[in-house]
Amino acid sequence: MQTATLDLAQTDHPTRPASSQEWLELGEHPCWKPEDIERAAGRQSTTLRFSAAAYAAMRASRDALHACVDRGDPVYGLTTGYGPHVCYAASNDPKEQGDGLIAHLGAGWGDPIPAQLVRAMMLLRLQTLAQGRSGIDPDAADTLLAVYNAGIAPAVPCVGSVGASGDLIPMAHVARVITGVGEVLGDAGIRPATEALNEAGITPRRLTGRDALSIVNGTSFMTAHAAIAIARADRLVSYAEQLTGWAYRLLGCRSQALDERLHQARGHRGQIESAGRIRVEAERYGPYEDTTRPLQEVYSLRCAPQFLGAVREQLDHARRLVTTEINGVSDNPVICHGDEPAVLHGGNFQGQQIAFASDTMSQAMTQVGLLMERQIDVLCNPELTGATLLLAWRPGATSGLAGAQITATAIAAEMRHQAQPAAISTIPTNGRNQDVVSMGAMAARVAHAQTDRLAAILAILSIAMTQLDFLRREGTAMGRQTPKPKWLPQIDGFTGDRPLRADIERLSRFFLA
Repeated sequence: MQTATLDLAQTDHPTRPASSQEWLELGEHPCWKPEDIERAAGRQSTTLRFSAAAYAAMRASRDALHACVDRGDPVYGLTTGYGPHVCYAASNDPKEQGDGLIAHLGAGWGDPIPAQLVRAMMLLRLQTLAQGRSGIDPDAADTLLAVYNAGIAPAVPCVGSVGASGDLIPMAHVARVITGVGEVLGDAGIRPATEALNEAGITPRRLTGRDALSIVNGTSFMTAHAAIAIARADRLVSYAEQLTGWAYRLLGCRSQALDERLHQARGHRGQIESAGRIRVEAERYGPYEDTTRPLQEVYSLRCAPQFLGAVREQLDHARRLVTTEINGVSDNPVICHGDEPAVLHGGNFQGQQIAFASDTMSQAMTQVGLLMERQIDVLCNPELTGATLLLAWRPGATSGLAGAQITATAIAAEMRHQAQPAAISTIPTNGRNQDVVSMGAMAARVAHAQTDRLAAILAILSIAMTQLDFLRREGTAMGRQTPKPKWLPQIDGFTGDRPLRADIERLSRFFLA
C-alpha cells in the first residue's frame, strides 16, 4: 500500500500548481519526487498528516529503543553524551539532556532562509520520522507536525551546517521552536516562537535527548535546498531550450544543426532530447531557415543541443541521488524493531551524496548560464543579426541592451565563481570527532542560489530577443518577424532607454515559479 500520497491536480502549465487544498500523508515507503517537495512546501494550503502505519511504526521504534536500553545496550545521545562526548554518560534527566542539545546547537550565522525552504526541511524531517527508524515519541513528532500545519516557519540561519552529523544547527532552530524558546518568521520580520505557538494553540514541548536528536540529526536542510534546486533546474533548462529554438527562428539559423539524424548518430540521450525540444520551438510556425546565413553558426547556437543535452544528463544523475535521499532515512542511531530489536550506530546523517549532487547541479546550471550569456552577445552583435549594435533604437542617442548585457555577464561570472566544488572542501571540526565532513549544506545552498542567477540570465535573453523582434516590426532592423513563445509573459520593446531591472526581476520570478 502506498503511504505517501500527494494529491495535486495537474495543470496545463507545469509551473502553475493547482489552487485547491491538498493533503499529504506521511508514512513508510515514500515515493516522493523533488517537485512534490517544492510544491507542498511552497503552499500554505498543504496539510500534513501521519498515516496509521506511520504511528504504528513510530510506536514500534520507540518500544524497540526502550527494550534495548532496558537490556543494557548503550544508545548514543540517550545513555551517552553527544559528538566527542560519546565516551561520557548522559544526564540523568532525559529532558535536561534534550535541552542541552538544542541549546548548544542554537548557533549559526547569516540571514534566515526563506519560508519555503524551512517548510521543505520540516516536511523532510517529518517523513524520516514517519518511517519509524528514529525512536522518537509519537507525541513529539505530533508537535512538529502541528507547527508545520499551523504555517509556522522557524527562523533558520543560512550558515552553520558542515553536512556531516546531519544539519544539526539549522535543524536545532526548528527544535527550539517546538520547545517555545526559538524565533519564527513573521509578516513583519522575526518574532518570538511563543507568540506564534500561542496564536496557533500549540503547547510547547520539552524534548528528551533522543527526541531532540531525532529532529536535528539528519540531512533535511541540505536536501530541502537540493530538492527545490533540481526541480527548478529542470524547468530552467526546458526554458533555455525553448528560448534557443526561438533564437533559431529569429535568426533563420541553418536547420541541419538540429537534424534528428545528426544527434542519433552520436547517441547521447540528453543531446537527442534537447535537439528535439529546440527543433519543436524553431519549427513552430513552419520553415524558418535563412540560406544566406553562414553554413555553420557560432557554437552557442549550433552546439546548444550538445551543451544542454549534457546538462540534462548531469541533472538526471543529481535527481537520482536527491530523490533517494528524500525517500530514505537520515538519522543516527537507526532503530530496528521486530523480533530482535537493535540500535544501529553509523553515519546515515552524512551528506556526501547531496554534496556531490549539488555540485553537479551548480556546474551544470553554470554552463547553461554561460551558454545563454553568449546567445545574448550574439543578439547584440550587428554582424550576426542585421540589427543595430546592442539593439539600440538610435545607436549613440540610445544604448539599448548595454546595461542589461553587462548585468548578464556579471551574473555569469558570479555563477562561474560559485560553481567551485564544495563536496571536497572538508575541514575537520567538533573536537576531531567530525574529522571529515561533506559540506553538503554549503553545496546545496549554492545550487539553490544558482537557479536564481540562471533565471535572471534567461530573463535578459528574453528581453534581448523581444527587442530584436520589436526592431524588425518597426522596420529598423533587417530580418523576419516571428512570434515569441506563447508561454512567455508580455515584454515591451523600447525606443528610448529605460531601466530594465524591474523587467528582469519580473521575468526571473516567472522562470522560477
